[in-house]
Amino acid sequence: MRTPTLWDFALLTSLAAIWGSAFLAIKITVEDIPPATIAAGRLLIASIVIYIYMRSRSLSLPRDRKFWHQIILISFFSMAAPFAMISWAEQFISSGLTAILMATGPLIALILSHFFSTDDRFTLFKLLGVLVGFSGVIVVLGLDIFSSIGDNFYAQIITMLAAMCYACSGILVRRVTEKSNTVITASILISATLLILPVSLIFETPWEAITASETNSILALLYLGIIPTALAFILRFYLIREVGVTFASYVGYLVPFFGVLWGALFLNERLPPATMIGLLLILMGIAVSRGKLKKSA
Repeated sequence: MRTPTLWDFALLTSLAAIWGSAFLAIKITVEDIPPATIAAGRLLIASIVIYIYMRSRSLSLPRDRKFWHQIILISFFSMAAPFAMISWAEQFISSGLTAILMATGPLIALILSHFFSTDDRFTLFKLLGVLVGFSGVIVVLGLDIFSSIGDNFYAQIITMLAAMCYACSGILVRRVTEKSNTVITASILISATLLILPVSLIFETPWEAITASETNSILALLYLGIIPTALAFILRFYLIREVGVTFASYVGYLVPFFGVLWGALFLNERLPPATMIGLLLILMGIAVSRGKLKKSA
């Protein structure tokens, strides 16, 4: 693991911008398409896109059995389970509350990385960075978001479990010996598709839902597959393998900011002045953690 560079921060911000738009796309899609089918659909689309890209680079899928055992486990925690969980939860809770519950991910990642990695250990500076960043998320979303806590309890628990799944998958990804990030992403996408597709086929009759869906829902699903899944997970796995789980998890703090920003730009929602203050707190939290990484180096 190396110290994050300016380029890594640019990739982290790009990933947050992409995932910030995903909550909006899910909200549109879930109006017509059930949650497991959304998860299976976006994974299938992403698998096709990444596989074609992988083959265009003359790369192929590994045949090592140990590699695929790791990939199946990672695909469950990084895509199959959290995609279905978030899609289901957003039927009952707001995208804002979803974002703040997902923002518990960096704290979970910080704890897991300390116990299950050798080069991403817990420090007081990292903890301070996590707490400052989380306060920035609260400022961005506003204290009113807490008024709905307690409602739809199970949906909120499921969302936090999705955040835990992402943290677990980050630990597992760093143990994969395959060097090509494209091959790893393609393998995980294909495996995750095979895991979630039977659930959709058995319980949700996806062919009926998709046939009856509005055009906007179909376009949102295509967008989810190509950008927030295929492209975003290439970026995520690169950051995890290069600069560690804790740093990559900070994307969870920036996602709510971009969620609010996209809502203001595309849905004419109000952009509160506190949003920029929250962004500064988020960046400050990440900077605090980076300072400690430099000192350790």
